[in-house]
Amino acid sequence: MIPLIITAALLFWSLKKHTSRLEAFRCLRKYFLIKFSVLFFLFTITSQAQEKTVNYNILRNGTIIGQMQFYQKTYNGEIYLKISSEVKTRFIFSIDVKTEEGSHFKNGKLMSSYVKRHVNGKEKANKTTQLIDSSYKTLAENKKGQIKQQNIDYNLMLLYSKEPISEDQVYSDSFQQFLTIKKTNNHSYRIVLPDGNYNDYHFQNGICQKVELHHSLFTINIQIA
Repeated sequence: MIPLIITAALLFWSLKKHTSRLEAFRCLRKYFLIKFSVLFFLFTITSQAQEKTVNYNILRNGTIIGQMQFYQKTYNGEIYLKISSEVKTRFIFSIDVKTEEGSHFKNGKLMSSYVKRHVNGKEKANKTTQLIDSSYKTLAENKKGQIKQQNIDYNLMLLYSKEPISEDQVYSDSFQQFLTIKKTNNHSYRIVLPDGNYNDYHFQNGICQKVELHHSLFTINIQIA
């Protein structure tokens, strides 16, 4: 604002030398209207929510068996994340898995998250993590729990849009516990799950490009469509 006032004063002094006082005031008023219009436009742009959506294909043995969509909305220091996916494949019998996950961060801190999973139309998982009175409470299939750590600033959902360059652990909303992040190569990381399986994440320009889900019976690839 100060540079704007100084510029306006110099402009008024210059106009006053070559025009009448009334004309100078008219020019100065026009100048302020233009300036404030530009500032208001810039303020509106910066205060608007920033949104992005990334679509992924889910593959098994090179064949697409499903899709996944990652959505992120950032607004006034708050981040909203949502991942939805559906997989249709066949092992011994046909299987249809629908999963939805959501997270809400405020000022870099997880406020709440949820994981819902249905297999062939039946609910198989319904888990929540919520910050209540400075501590995290969990709920998994109606069983209550608590997270010892007082701060969760990085979870598996955020992993899709933020490479864990300086992170050594990540919160799993599904397992409701922290997992260790191990760097395996440049922009590649491995996370071993409590059930013994592991996931490999590969990044480019800070964005997750591919995830390899290694299970004892199969391998699933999730890669940008």
